[in-house]
Amino acid sequence: MPYLQSQHFRSVQQLNQWLSPKPMEGEGAAVDTLTGLPTLGEFYRAGPARVEDCLAKGIACAVAIIDIDHFRRLVETHGEEAADKIVQAIGARIGAAIEGTSHLLARLDEEEFGLLLMDIDTIAATEFCDNLRAEIGEEPILVGDCEISVTVSVGVAEVCGPETFDNYLNGAEQFLFMAKSYGRNQVLSDHTVALQAAK
Repeated sequence: MPYLQSQHFRSVQQLNQWLSPKPMEGEGAAVDTLTGLPTLGEFYRAGPARVEDCLAKGIACAVAIIDIDHFRRLVETHGEEAADKIVQAIGARIGAAIEGTSHLLARLDEEEFGLLLMDIDTIAATEFCDNLRAEIGEEPILVGDCEISVTVSVGVAEVCGPETFDNYLNGAEQFLFMAKSYGRNQVLSDHTVALQAAK
């Protein structure tokens, strides 16, 4: 099922609003109000042109989806306000990790972030995301007086030919689903799957 039509999103009408070609300034269409990151719609507006440029120049790139593990449980245990703080903190940590690069980061859904990793192949993208996953898991998030340990699961898909941007996200989403199915707190990609198959 295409990423835009998957269970993460509420309605076709809302998606059409996100994907309108000329969002009004100040409407918040391009920026997520909680994290200050680009939205899903902005990811779809900016991403395809960057991918096309990479493909035209023979530059490697990859798409990753980062999902906060057990997010519903975090909300139920610590409350929505704490969950918002966790989302903000995770977004800030990912943003800090890509500072000074040409990578594109966006908040895709309530607990999901998307990364378009530029000038980086699937092996390096997997390593980058695994280092990021480890850093997030090792440093609890301070919410008020409470330290909350959080982990993330990541799916990484290599951009390896002229496909729709939706297909790249679909690939990353499938690897993310596998990562969560196999126990969470891990990164899965075509590279990791190939390594496992070779054992």
